Amino acid sequence: MIVVTAATGQIGKALVEELLNRKQKVRALARDEKKLAPLAAQGADTRAVDLTDAAAVTESFRGAASVFLLIPPRYNAPDFRRYYNQVSGVYASAVRAAGVKRVVNLSSLGAHLPDGTGPIKGLYDHERRLDGLADVHRLHLRPAYFMENAYFSLGLIKTQGINGSPVAPNVRFPMIATRDIARRAAQALTDANFSGRSVLELHGERDLSLAEVTRALGAAIGKPDLPYVQFPYQDAFNAMVAMGLSPDVAALFNEMYKAFNEGTLKPTQARSAATTTPTSIEEFAKGFAAVFKA
Repeated sequence: MIVVTAATGQIGKALVEELLNRKQKVRALARDEKKLAPLAAQGADTRAVDLTDAAAVTESFRGAASVFLLIPPRYNAPDFRRYYNQVSGVYASAVRAAGVKRVVNLSSLGAHLPDGTGPIKGLYDHERRLDGLADVHRLHLRPAYFMENAYFSLGLIKTQGINGSPVAPNVRFPMIATRDIARRAAQALTDANFSGRSVLELHGERDLSLAEVTRALGAAIGKPDLPYVQFPYQDAFNAMVAMGLSPDVAALFNEMYKAFNEGTLKPTQARSAATTTPTSIEEFAKGFAAVFKA
C-alpha cells in the first residue's frame, strides 16, 4: 500500500493516477471528499482527512509500505512557516506511529538553506524533521520552479496584456512541469530502491528565464509580442495581498524572488539524466493556451 497525501492537487492527483496505472494499491488522502471521488472511481482507497489531525493521519498511514508527503500550501496562513511546521510535525509523528518504512517527500530546490528562500524555509524545517526519524528510508525530491506558476498570471495577461513578477527578465533557472514531478515520484515509490537519506533535484527540461517563458506563452495564445515586466517588490507585495495572500506569505514570495535575482536559489546537483525531465516550456504552453482560451 502506498499512501499519497494532498491527493487532489496537481501533483498528488497525477501521482495517484500514475501509481494506479502501474497497478499499485493506493490510498489517497485529502480534505475534500467530493474532490476525492474521481480517484475513488479509478480504484484508489480514498479518505477525507484534515492533514493537521494527527490521529486521523496516523490511522490513514497504518498498513502503508511507503508514503508520499506533500504539505499543501495555505497562502492565507498568517504565519506560513508555522503552518508548514504544524503539518510537518503531524506527518513525522504519523510515520513513526504507523511504522512506515519508506517516505518520498516533496521538498524544493533550495531546501538545504535555512534562510533567505521565502516559503521554502518551511521545507528546510520539514526535511530536518524527517531526517530525525530512525529506521525510515527517506527520499527528498527537490523540484525546481513550477511551470504551473504561470497560471497565476492569467488575469494579468488577460486584463493588462503583460506578464510580470519581481524576478529580472533574463535571470535563468530550472523550471519543471508538475506532471514530471508526479512521474518521478511514482517511479521512486514503485521501485522502492532508495535507502537511508537521499536527495534528488529535478531541473526540468532546460533552464529558462521568465522572458523566455513569456515568449513561449505569448506564441501559444496568439500574442507573440506579449511583454514581460519586472515589478518593484512593493508593488508585487500589494498585488499579492489584494489577491488574498496573507502579508506574511506575500513577503515570503518576495524573499524567494530576491533569492532568484541574487543567485542564492540555485541547483546543488549537476544537470544529468537523473535531474532532467522531459516537458519543455513550449509543450507546457499548449496546455496553458487551452486554459487561457477557455
